[in-house]
Amino acid sequence: MTDFFISYTHKDRQWAEWIAFVLEEAGFTTKIQAWDFRPGSNFVLEMQDAADKAERTVLVLSPDYLGSKMAASEWAAAFAKDPQGQDRRIVPVMVRECQPTGLLPTIVQIRIHDLHEDAARRTLLDGIDHKRAKPEKRPVFPGATVTHGEKTFPGEASPATPRPSASVLPRLKTKPTELEIRKFAKEGFAHIREGFKARLEQASQEEARIETDFTDNTATDFRAELFVDGKSKCDCRIYLGDMFGPNSICYTQGRSTANSANEILSPSAGEELVFSAMMGMGISDFERKNDIKRMSAEQATEYYWSMFIRPLSYR
Repeated sequence: MTDFFISYTHKDRQWAEWIAFVLEEAGFTTKIQAWDFRPGSNFVLEMQDAADKAERTVLVLSPDYLGSKMAASEWAAAFAKDPQGQDRRIVPVMVRECQPTGLLPTIVQIRIHDLHEDAARRTLLDGIDHKRAKPEKRPVFPGATVTHGEKTFPGEASPATPRPSASVLPRLKTKPTELEIRKFAKEGFAHIREGFKARLEQASQEEARIETDFTDNTATDFRAELFVDGKSKCDCRIYLGDMFGPNSICYTQGRSTANSANEILSPSAGEELVFSAMMGMGISDFERKNDIKRMSAEQATEYYWSMFIRPLSYR
């Protein structure tokens, strides 16, 4: 069984892929047309099979989704299995402002259409969680504070102990937990992935001779390729894990499918989490200008991109 089937229309594909990626980052399994329905397969049968085998169905709600007859048939199957909503088989996620009709307004929605990415991610994961939405801290008392008529302590009052205005201790150092390190690595990989997609698109816009290709092999494995005058010049695979544990981000030049690597980034825990390169040779401008043993996710993206486009410098 799959945890989530992502139901969407083609105009909301980017939203659907973002939702699926966030859910898989959190450890869930997903089924999504863009990644799982490969050329040659029967679309209708694939869709029916995906809907039947998913524990829950995510509806990527938008005006286009509400107007799609195909989308309606996808969530109708999930609704038939749980008409009273006791198992929460249908999870509506509103990505664009719309007004659901019919049965949909009776199902509580997750609204992320007007949020920034971090807030949208938290809202999505909190929404699909089966636990109660009880806050971690006590809510602010909504009533008025009583200031008159209070009884005082009948005993002798003790003199107040003076309190320093600032902390008397330095900040105690703590080591990041395994979970924090894992999240840091996953967020770093996601940043590199999105950075490569954006740079490939910009490259093709800046130079008419350039064409590019970006392919997700899995949620934690992608390929990037750049062509000049139709000839492949830059090609790499970047994936998370395998080589040196689940937190390593590996870079492989060329078309190799084996788990080899020309460079590996791993989280390094000091006062803060950073990425440390294992094989830097010090031959690029980026390496001469930056400390590749202490990189942020942004710097890690620039480092791998500088390796990727290095062949363009060759005559």
